[in-house]
Amino acid sequence: MFDYSDKVKEYFFKPRNAGVLEDANAVGEAGSLDRGDALKLMLRINPLSEMIEEARFLSHGGGSMIACSSALTELVRGKSVDEASRLTSADIAQFLDGLPPEKMHCTESGEKALAAAIAAFRGETPVAPERRPAQPALVQIAVPPKPRRAPPPAAAAMAAREAGAAPGMTLRELIAKNNPLAAMQEEETTGPVEPVSEDDASVISKIITEMRPIFQRDKGDIELLEIKGRQVFVRLSGTCASCMMASQTLSGVQKKIMETLGRPFRLIPSTARA
Repeated sequence: MFDYSDKVKEYFFKPRNAGVLEDANAVGEAGSLDRGDALKLMLRINPLSEMIEEARFLSHGGGSMIACSSALTELVRGKSVDEASRLTSADIAQFLDGLPPEKMHCTESGEKALAAAIAAFRGETPVAPERRPAQPALVQIAVPPKPRRAPPPAAAAMAAREAGAAPGMTLRELIAKNNPLAAMQEEETTGPVEPVSEDDASVISKIITEMRPIFQRDKGDIELLEIKGRQVFVRLSGTCASCMMASQTLSGVQKKIMETLGRPFRLIPSTARA
């Protein structure tokens, strides 16, 4: 299970500067849709002062990619081109209060897209940024907590009530209620614990049906295929099948499902299932 900082979660659920920048005069891309992660960075640079006045992005990938792309736009806005050219993947990770080593490739995509955008502005051929050693401070080391004695039954029951546990609620359900993202990450490792109920399936189907107009407005569509445990498989069609912002829209659907049912679910497009 990955240990994400609060800032990574914030920039994933509420990304800054996502969308198309119509008057961009510097565009850089990195990653590959075939590989699953892709980023398009768009900048508006004042040609006289060479100050970056605006930055926006389109990305395809998981929560770490969205968070890193959003953080990158915040880092470069208001900087000169020379200042921005010195930003590294380590700077992006530090801005987000660290990333797991397995997700550092998302910050590297941000660095490459920025280098490509600056090269485009200067009329140069993009050059792969020089690799710099990762900063030790960015590696998060989980320190196992000291073993504690189990509280007496009465104290445990009181603590459970204070945490918002309903009668008969299991520890796993309590964790999911208070931290849906952490519970979702655990299930990605351990697999679903129980099959989804008919009531939950009906709620999920209703939510997807109600949110279809959002996809259809952009000449796309979403269709529920099946639900396996906490994994909800959907099919994207029309423009949504190739849109780089589809992952962000899907995260909104996933968040609504988790908030409604109070448990973690993972929304998986059919293309990611192969």
